[in-house]
Amino acid sequence: MLIEEYFGFKKHPFLNTIDLEFLFWSKEFKEGYARLLYSIIESKTGLSLILGEIGCGKTMLCKALQKDIEERNLRVCVIENPLLSPKEFLINLILSFFNEEIKGTKAYLFKEIEKRVKKEDKGYAVLIDEAQILSSKIFEEIRLLLNIEKKEGKILNVVLFGQMDLKKKLKKEIALKQRVGISYTLLPLNKEETKEYINHRLKVAGKEEEIFNEKAIEEIYNFTNGIPRLINIICSNSLFAGFMREKRKIDEEIVKIVIEDYKRNLE
Repeated sequence: MLIEEYFGFKKHPFLNTIDLEFLFWSKEFKEGYARLLYSIIESKTGLSLILGEIGCGKTMLCKALQKDIEERNLRVCVIENPLLSPKEFLINLILSFFNEEIKGTKAYLFKEIEKRVKKEDKGYAVLIDEAQILSSKIFEEIRLLLNIEKKEGKILNVVLFGQMDLKKKLKKEIALKQRVGISYTLLPLNKEETKEYINHRLKVAGKEEEIFNEKAIEEIYNFTNGIPRLINIICSNSLFAGFMREKRKIDEEIVKIVIEDYKRNLE
């Protein structure tokens, strides 16, 4: 609360939490979002792939997509920790789609999903975060699920959000890789977007005027390379450093001190 009170924020602007109120629509984010929405709502291609470095905003994209497609009356299953057995995976789908707990063998659960999604006039989406740690057995279940379709197209749409290792992993899953309809790599923010991102979060937090000067933002960009998670960390620590020094504005000297301290503590 000290930072909020000192700078006059309604809420802390740089916490690394998934808060859609702080969603920043960069060019890359808009492009990835539009492609996914088209894939799920219109083209029904079945399998989509979103790649990106750690901290680039894949989870935020996943949550934004979830909110949108739920509002469009599609049923959604979001899997945030994909370290599941095939049976646990199918149980998660049933619980999310039908709000039921069904017991039985893996084969029975799969048949139950197939029967229900074909019967109901609904769209279904499975959003899997941290997909680079999925097992080959889960990849096979996904492949089988993608075989469920009507003449209008795929009933189940699956989106895999993962780090760059996911691309390498899919090379070994040839049957699944061939089903990828849309693949997109979410890149870090550029220098101008980094400035816009910082000021956007400050504005959402209730601060209209800029707190970080141009050189401070340049230092932040040079260190973070435009990765949102790192930007949040440096900005948050810089606000605390400014508070400790009774500064209302954050200049490049404060940011340099914060960056050096951050690097020193990680060595």
